[in-house]
Amino acid sequence: MILSLAEGLVSTTRRSFSGTMRQTTVARGSALLVVLWVIALLSFLIITSMMVVMQDVETVAARRLVFRARQLAEAGLAIGVNPLVKPGDPLLRKSTGYAESYEVNITTEESRLNIGALLTEERRVVLERLFGSWGLRPQEAQAVVDALMDWVDADDFKRLTGAERADYKKDGFSDRPYNRPIQSLDEVTLVRGMELVIQANPAWRNVFTLWGSGGLDINEAPAELIAIVADVPLSAAHTLVAARNGPDGIPHTDDDEPMKSLDEAMVLMGANAAPQTAGAGLFILKGSVTRVVSVGRTGAYARRISVIVQKSAGGRSPVMEWRESSGD
Repeated sequence: MILSLAEGLVSTTRRSFSGTMRQTTVARGSALLVVLWVIALLSFLIITSMMVVMQDVETVAARRLVFRARQLAEAGLAIGVNPLVKPGDPLLRKSTGYAESYEVNITTEESRLNIGALLTEERRVVLERLFGSWGLRPQEAQAVVDALMDWVDADDFKRLTGAERADYKKDGFSDRPYNRPIQSLDEVTLVRGMELVIQANPAWRNVFTLWGSGGLDINEAPAELIAIVADVPLSAAHTLVAARNGPDGIPHTDDDEPMKSLDEAMVLMGANAAPQTAGAGLFILKGSVTRVVSVGRTGAYARRISVIVQKSAGGRSPVMEWRESSGD
């Protein structure tokens, strides 16, 4: 009897001890999982914090480099707007051994087409030829030019394929057209049909200006624009550009041979029309407004500043337009 009770007590004690051990093991396992989870969470937080700090450091470094690139661009610009500095001057390019440099390009603003000066019945054909050379069909080019002319005229009379107030109202714009001269190239994008031009040539802004005398500088303009305005083959315009650039073929060097008269230029291109009729009198020998573009670089970063100035011998060069952008 006593032996049976002792065996039962031992058995009960063993079961109790075994259960306690299992509970202890389970508790320890749970605690270990919690510890591992906390360690993982802390590791994640530490790594995330380090990444944020590194990103901040990189951002600060990038801003410093961009700021330095802008300083270099401004340094070049200060030289470029000086009335005594001419295109091709060695001062317009500088580089250092620290991967820093600036490069300045000086042209006349009249090396671009003044879009406002072309919006007349006599000169609109130049725009139509230009848009056609970019890939627009003749009827599309005509419609865009009609819309441009309707935009700037003071009346509500709609040209054959143009656009007046009723047409813009259909598109949800009650304040268009503005019926006044164009004041910015951004405004040009609002004209109906210009999306076709932009699609055909995304760099269209580089062709137009709203500054200057309205004429095209035959000694600065690219061959493509000269050919469009003079209505001559592109090869003829390239002949003129090669002649004005001199034997080395590089513009703004000592051997340049600029055109001294519009008659000379027309004969060189094989144009039979007199200068006053060729290109509707849009050619000039020298523009009066200057575009200065300065690009500063440091490492992989670049900053571009473009200004339009009226250079004068008196030393003052009032800024008419200032634009900044990243890259070249």
